[in-house]
Amino acid sequence: MAGSKQDENNSVIIDENQQTKEDTGGGTYDERDCEEEVHDTKLYFDISDNKWPIIYSPEYNIGFLGLEKLHPFDSGKWGKVYGFLKDAGMLSDETTVRPQEPTETDLKVAHTKRYLKSLRWSINVATITEVPPVAMLPNFLVQRKVLRPFRLQAGGTILAGKLAMERGWSINVGGGFHHCSGDRGGGFCAYADITLTIKFLLQRMEGVKKAMIVDLDAHQGNGHERDFMGDDQVYIMDVYNRHIYPHDGFAKRAINRKVELEMFLEDPFYLDQVSRNLEAALKEFTPDVIVYNAGTDILQGDSLGALSITPKGIVERDEYVFQAAISRGIPIVMVTSGGYQRNNAEIIATSILNLRNKHIIRCDGATETQEKLLRAAATSRKPEPVESEPKRGLFSRFFRSSRFSQSSSATPEYIPDDVTEEKAACSASPEYIPDDVTEEKAACSATPEYIPDDVTEEKAACGNQETLIHNEEADELVATSSDKNSDAVLKKLKSLTVSDEPQNSSEDNQRASIGDAKQQNSSLAKESQLASPEDPQNVLVDT
Repeated sequence: MAGSKQDENNSVIIDENQQTKEDTGGGTYDERDCEEEVHDTKLYFDISDNKWPIIYSPEYNIGFLGLEKLHPFDSGKWGKVYGFLKDAGMLSDETTVRPQEPTETDLKVAHTKRYLKSLRWSINVATITEVPPVAMLPNFLVQRKVLRPFRLQAGGTILAGKLAMERGWSINVGGGFHHCSGDRGGGFCAYADITLTIKFLLQRMEGVKKAMIVDLDAHQGNGHERDFMGDDQVYIMDVYNRHIYPHDGFAKRAINRKVELEMFLEDPFYLDQVSRNLEAALKEFTPDVIVYNAGTDILQGDSLGALSITPKGIVERDEYVFQAAISRGIPIVMVTSGGYQRNNAEIIATSILNLRNKHIIRCDGATETQEKLLRAAATSRKPEPVESEPKRGLFSRFFRSSRFSQSSSATPEYIPDDVTEEKAACSASPEYIPDDVTEEKAACSATPEYIPDDVTEEKAACGNQETLIHNEEADELVATSSDKNSDAVLKKLKSLTVSDEPQNSSEDNQRASIGDAKQQNSSLAKESQLASPEDPQNVLVDT
């Protein structure tokens, strides 16, 4: 096509011969059919004084199947910034403002219908976000997981504009999509939140007739520059690395104060350029509000920003810009914009804390509310319950008993409180030895040959036989017996039978022993009759 060229961000073909028109509403493209009339919106709403003019939503963060990791931008950076500020005790959910999502009518204040319709095609969103696999996803998922976080952040920047006019300053933890214009997106920027914010302010806030954009991201802000091309109501100061994306020569025409930097510039020269040019810009133009695009991709080590500014340099830069605005009574809106390293979130939070600690920004109502919340949390904090302790309340005794019974039965190693670990270990093993039993006795008791101390081995051996009478002693008694002591011999034999029987034998063993004794007595009686058959007293009577 004659008179046109392909832009280097591979987004949209730009026609440099396209005519523009200038009117009281600012420079616009011929085909732009943006919403010019003031419409009803939910993006502007009243905020109580006990909230910081700091805007954040957990839905800012982009995450879906890990696809966000295919882009160098940390799409969870905004949540990390909020987490650092929350851990520092500055913010809480009760003292932070949450934005509303813009409707299509809200977006038409800056965007064309054709551009908004183009976002219904996943391939176009993949080009804007620079994540090719997004083109393969159904568009309803792209709308929900990718574009909705962008819309919420745009709504946060719009609301931050209103808060800045009411409080003197405001910070949107997200936003800063400075590569997106009304009819095109690119560079991970899908909605022109800076343009939307300024247009909402010019339309709705009394006393706002002029605005200044201070863009200190490492990249050129070609999106808002195209939107406000030839607009005398908006002054643009842009400090960027001239050797990196987007190389948009057409958009550079809209810059009022252009500061192009060389590669790997360091703190002293950078801070000097920022301070001198901002002072000069504020002398040339007196705005009613400043939109500050505070990108942190100028940090040293950022492969896309290709500058060498230290974290301390970033903190000093932000402090200087805020001080310049607030000292002049100019409301300032800060957005966080680019930054492609994992430590960017902590640096942003450190910078915001520095502004608070130096009383450059303050909110007494929010500070008092936060202190009350911290005191209440400290007094209501209870020690964590022990795992074995049951929950208090109804049936707590039942829970306690059931828990102990389960733990003791389920685990064989359960040890009650009144049993030492040594005893428990012994009882759990078959070699357990009580305290009052020596190891020698225990060893004997564990074997079937156990012999008590008061029993000789000979008696123990005899005790294991079916008969419990000592045959040798019985023979001696019979041999030495006379006619006169036959009854005594019988009693002696019975006593030997009873005394030698184990006390722990069963009833069956006792009956067997008595039967054996009777059989032995009968044999002894026969022997006595053979010895003296004439004497009837020598006969043994079985009683």
